[in-house]
Amino acid sequence: MEHTKADIIFKDFWRSNERFADLFNVVVFGGKEVIKPDALHEMDTDVSGIIQLKDYKETLSRTRDVIKKTAYGVEFVVLGIESQQHIHYAMPLRHMVYDAMSLF
Repeated sequence: MEHTKADIIFKDFWRSNERFADLFNVVVFGGKEVIKPDALHEMDTDVSGIIQLKDYKETLSRTRDVIKKTAYGVEFVVLGIESQQHIHYAMPLRHMVYDAMSLF
């Protein structure tokens, strides 16, 4: 019996800056080396937060799979990868929630 979880293997694989940069350079930039592996820095994957409106308060706990940032001059670029084993049509909404929560 195998004692591994696909999600953990996925996260470990994509933590490599070389693999991470290669993926974005091929898929987003058509093979041109725009993202440099040595310029990538791993970010905290915890994007938990609190939603509060008047007398209502709710805590949300969310964790991204792999997220890295790089700098271009004074601007930062944040890149993330999320694991999916099955089609999940709400994934774009899930990413919007992650992005909104990271602004707090």
